Amino acid sequence: MTIIMTYAKKASMDKSKIEKNPNPYDVESKVESFHWWFVVRRKLLKSILSSIDVPINCLTLDIGCGTGSNLKILGSAGLHKVVGLDRSFYALSLAKKKVNLSPVSGDINSLPIRSNSVGLIIAMDILEHLDNDANGIKESYRVLNKGGILLLTAPAFKALWGTQDVVTGHKRRYSRNEIMDKLREEDFNILKSSYFNFFLFFPILMARRMIHLLGLKIKSENEINSPLINYFLKIIFSLEIYILKYFPFPFGVSVFCLAQKNEPCDAHELF
Repeated sequence: MTIIMTYAKKASMDKSKIEKNPNPYDVESKVESFHWWFVVRRKLLKSILSSIDVPINCLTLDIGCGTGSNLKILGSAGLHKVVGLDRSFYALSLAKKKVNLSPVSGDINSLPIRSNSVGLIIAMDILEHLDNDANGIKESYRVLNKGGILLLTAPAFKALWGTQDVVTGHKRRYSRNEIMDKLREEDFNILKSSYFNFFLFFPILMARRMIHLLGLKIKSENEINSPLINYFLKIIFSLEIYILKYFPFPFGVSVFCLAQKNEPCDAHELF
């Protein structure tokens, strides 16, 4: 999960507290409204939701909801039964202050949800944190009803492994084919899949190679940023969302996959 500490001042947080003992959930809660990564990810989610037919009264589960970045989008999409699930009670308490939706403490490895009861699952940047990602996919399949839909995103390409993967506790990065194969092993049907963050791929690849070659000691890649860069990246990746309606990207910093359990349901032409 990408969080930029340099924006803490803009978010009216106490600088001394941030430097001495930063709480990642506090920072996320403050920056998610304007940080390019959260803004663009919500736009991607909104675009995908507009392209599929999901019953508005179905149970929607946002796994790893954190402080609620995606919950407002799910609610504004007209979905009436939205549940945010996270392992952190503190993150859920922050989310509950923002949205009037049901928070549940739980883990994707053992979802506290009845089998065949969920119509839509959102799992954005979750699998890469799991020791056993196959089990997370299996649990998602279990709780989805027939025709239920899973949307997941994950960091892409092992070649992009860097400091930020270590800082955020990633276990791995994925290729598009790898994600689709893992889903098919659990009998998911793939509806749509593509890389995204396409325009940032080569700059990040080169920057991480240079950091490695020069032996630079960087605690977090989020230290390399500014409000101007944030504004520029939001414009670039907003354009990506539009392009994705017509063409998938051949590579990118991240990958998403939209998959369905067993039986197909009515859906528009995706994107």
